[in-house]
Amino acid sequence: MKRNLLLLITLIIVSILLLTACGQILGLMRGIDPPEPGDVLLEDDFSSNSNLWGIMERAGGDITIEYGGMIFSVYLPNFMFWSVNSGEYQDTRVVVDAVLVEGPVNDNFGVICRYQDEENFYGFLLSHDGYYGIFKYMDGNMIMTSAEGNLAYSEVIHQGGVVNHIEATCQGSTLSLTVNDTLLAAVEDDTFASGKVGLIAGAYTEPGVSVLFDNFKVYQP
Repeated sequence: MKRNLLLLITLIIVSILLLTACGQILGLMRGIDPPEPGDVLLEDDFSSNSNLWGIMERAGGDITIEYGGMIFSVYLPNFMFWSVNSGEYQDTRVVVDAVLVEGPVNDNFGVICRYQDEENFYGFLLSHDGYYGIFKYMDGNMIMTSAEGNLAYSEVIHQGGVVNHIEATCQGSTLSLTVNDTLLAAVEDDTFASGKVGLIAGAYTEPGVSVLFDNFKVYQP
C-alpha cells in the first residue's frame, strides 16, 4: 500500500541548521577550474565535525556527531529535522550510508540537494519499512514528484536495522534516487538549479526514531 502525501506534509515542522563555515569543499579549492565527472566535491566520515555541520539538542530531537556518524534522533511525532552544509553546488551525486539505530521502522530519512532556504529544496526520502520517493519543497509546500503523489514501495530497501546505501543525483533537470545499487526513481524538474546539500530524518505518528548516517560524499556526476 502506498503511503499518502498528506502524512508527509504534517512532518514539515523543522529546525534549519545552516553551516557558517565552508569546510573542506574541494570544488572551491580548484579555483576557476570546473570539476570533472567523478571528482569528489565534499566528503565526511563524521569522525569529527571538521566540516562544521549544524548540530543541535532541543526538546523535539537531537542531531549529534558521535559513534563515527551523524545521528538524527526524533522525539516527537510528525516531526522532521535536517542539516545542510554551506557549499553551493549545481550538479551533484550525493552518496551516504544510513541505518536505523533504534525506534519504529515507520520513519523517514534521506538526502537534500539544491537547498535554497528552509522553504525551497529537493528531497530524497526512504523509510525503514521499504518506502521511497523524491519530493520538491517549494514555498513551504511539499510536492511529491510521482504521478500518484505518494511514496512507493520497494523490496530493494533494507528494512529494520540494516544499512542502506543511498545515491541521490541532481544533474541538470534530472533527479534520480538509487538505493543499494538499484535505480528506484528518476524524474524531471528544473525549479532549482543549484544550492546546498544535506541530510534529513523524521518520525511519523510514532516518535523515538534514531538514524545514523556515515560515509557521506558528494561527487560531480
